[in-house]
Amino acid sequence: MATVLDNIKAKAISVAVNKAFDMLYDDFDGNLPKVESMINKFVGSGDEINDAQLRLFNMIVGYLKTPGNNWRELMLHVVTNIDREVARTFVNNFFVNSVTVGGNIQRRVNDAEGCNCPWAILMDPTTRCNLHCNGCWAANYTSASHQDLTFEELDSIITQGVEMGTYVYLFTGGEPMTRKNDLIRLCENHPDCFFSAFTNGTLVDERFADEMLRVKNFMPAFSIEGFEEATDSRRGKGTFQKVTHAMDILRERKLPFGASMCYTSQNFDSIVSDEYVRFLVDKGVLFAWIFTYMPVGLDAPTELLATADQRAAMYDIVRHNWRNNVPLFFADFWKRRRVHGRLHRRCSSILQSTPPW
Repeated sequence: MATVLDNIKAKAISVAVNKAFDMLYDDFDGNLPKVESMINKFVGSGDEINDAQLRLFNMIVGYLKTPGNNWRELMLHVVTNIDREVARTFVNNFFVNSVTVGGNIQRRVNDAEGCNCPWAILMDPTTRCNLHCNGCWAANYTSASHQDLTFEELDSIITQGVEMGTYVYLFTGGEPMTRKNDLIRLCENHPDCFFSAFTNGTLVDERFADEMLRVKNFMPAFSIEGFEEATDSRRGKGTFQKVTHAMDILRERKLPFGASMCYTSQNFDSIVSDEYVRFLVDKGVLFAWIFTYMPVGLDAPTELLATADQRAAMYDIVRHNWRNNVPLFFADFWKRRRVHGRLHRRCSSILQSTPPW
């Protein structure tokens, strides 16, 4: 739980961060050197954690000063196209609350309890889903076997998580948007937390987007697997049009969102194409999760498993192409660590893939 000292530090950091935030929104290039100087003086040195954060900050500033740099383009997109107060809420909840306040609490809890507190908690509000995608475990559930966590259970998990310093919550499923009213209530109850959800996007409408704009601390990641043919072949006819329409609804309200891409043996070429990545950028996507297909259920098509060569290629594409050139933040869930080439090529099953930790 946050101490009085935590709260004092958080307030001081929040004041500095919000001042820097407003300066960049008002005049990005003109005020960037001033923000750099202000943060360096404010953070100081001598503390191992602060020094590491400061080195990361100065590295990022270097990118932002470089014309044509993809990280600069991403930041300019945020400043230009994302609602100012929504962006401010993300900065405060993620960087001030989660990284700074939460980090201090987690270190104390870790030392006291001999454990490792998570920086984020993933939870399934429901097993229900309105789609029946090939190979997805949720498609195997009948209406009689659907299960939900109650609102009170979800709310309690978040309350307990904040007490140990966790301020980031990701909803999976099933389809989390079947509980979209409860998700908004959770955002209301915990305005100091940051929430996201992996969603097929088909249930996102104008009313929900208006609620997102009101609470300001929810950011979805839309499941999309290439262009229309690739997406609809696994998720059902018309899904691509619905998810891109949901993106348009959010973009009109200057709301941030990401993409969740599951690559298979059949859609691999579509997902890694320059045309598709440019399409995501043009749609307004800010970040993209990358997953590899995992067949679940007796009838799940195993031929959709990505080959070893495709998985090796995805690793190289993400790290040596996209992250250096594309104005999106990419998170490759399955390939955080490199598997040696010979072993990697011998992997013929997803069961042998590199774990994300």
